[in-house]
Amino acid sequence: MSDEQTPLSDREMELVRLLATGATNQQIARELVISVNTVKVHLRNIYAKLGVASRTEATMFAVRQGWVGVAAETEGAEPPDGEAASTPLQPALPVPDRWPRVSWGKRMALVVASLLAAVALFLPQMLQGGATAAETDPISGVFPTVPVDSTKTRWSTRAQMPTPRTGLAVTAHEGLVYAIGGVSSSGVTARVEVYDPEADIWTARQSKPTAVGFVSAVEVGGKIYVPGGIDDERQPRDILEIYDPVEDSWNAGASMPEPLGAYGLAHLDGQIYLLGGLNGQGYVASVYRYDPATDRWETLQPMETARGFLAAASIRDRIYVVGGYDDINEFNTLDAYEPATDTWTSLPPMTLPRGGMAAVAVREHLYVIGGGMDGYMAFNERYDPRVNAWNPVETPVSEQWRGLGVAFVNPYLYAIGGWKEELLSVNEAYRALYQIMVP
Repeated sequence: MSDEQTPLSDREMELVRLLATGATNQQIARELVISVNTVKVHLRNIYAKLGVASRTEATMFAVRQGWVGVAAETEGAEPPDGEAASTPLQPALPVPDRWPRVSWGKRMALVVASLLAAVALFLPQMLQGGATAAETDPISGVFPTVPVDSTKTRWSTRAQMPTPRTGLAVTAHEGLVYAIGGVSSSGVTARVEVYDPEADIWTARQSKPTAVGFVSAVEVGGKIYVPGGIDDERQPRDILEIYDPVEDSWNAGASMPEPLGAYGLAHLDGQIYLLGGLNGQGYVASVYRYDPATDRWETLQPMETARGFLAAASIRDRIYVVGGYDDINEFNTLDAYEPATDTWTSLPPMTLPRGGMAAVAVREHLYVIGGGMDGYMAFNERYDPRVNAWNPVETPVSEQWRGLGVAFVNPYLYAIGGWKEELLSVNEAYRALYQIMVP
């Protein structure tokens, strides 16, 4: 069938061809010089005309009709009809294949499994009138999270981060939230932006000396430590860069034992623990400890499983390590490392496998926010070490929320940035603590 015989307008055909490259709504809007809302309207019209319900179905329909070509997957193969192979319109991610696209069949299976888990976990709230039935998203063709009554949810939207990005480092110091580095629309960035929760505003600070993505940060003794990360050449780095918030300046620390990015990072008793990640050849299970006082690294007992895109946080005398991804498996594991004995303990797993998520400790609870390398995230999760159990936490970003950062400033935890079909600038605040006045 030729383009002239299609039920679509010329503009809609342009959009379908971009859709077939894997472009996001935002990228299509930039390419066609239209708004994102206009893209969504076009998508609704296209879905209705073609009798499909999702981007994947629309693309497959267009491929079957010969409206768009499919780039050959075999190295050296020529695209059909002598046309140039299309290149996905994606941001310049250092490791773009780390954000995999899920097949339609697997996607729907994961949606069903995740929603069943969500319904089971949220059933008490639903029976009490705290939640309502989910509706299908007409644009994405998938189901959002099991919703929570907006008058009762603990989430609220705050001032958006100025630079949308994923794989950024987020940490808190003296009541402020620091967003450092990450991957922006132009590639890895060295930007440092600071959020003031009281004023609900962002300000720029001195940029990091080395631009990296898939990186983390912790605050120890008034300084912010940012090890490793992946640079614009897609190579992990072994650098340690240290930020002084008072002086608004950066200094270098001792080089890491090996280059690493997409690792887990936590601190305990003035020591910094770096776990797993990508070293340039693959995923590792290594664990390192850095002592800021002596500026020295040492090697500790490794994890049982090599993985990256994991998260870590400390509660009392333990480092808790959750989830992760190794290009094949997305993990739901929870392991605890005890520095005093240099030993590991396996604990009850999360309800859902999660990679690319963030974790933060709030008093006696471990919050795990986002994730979804291969899966569908209908909720976040909270672990209580005192009862050794997980509980669901509602989410402001459903389906997949990868590469975000999380920090806690009493009484809120702030979930910032990330990736969901496009780079995000979100800044969502979750009230984790309430103060009860007793007369």
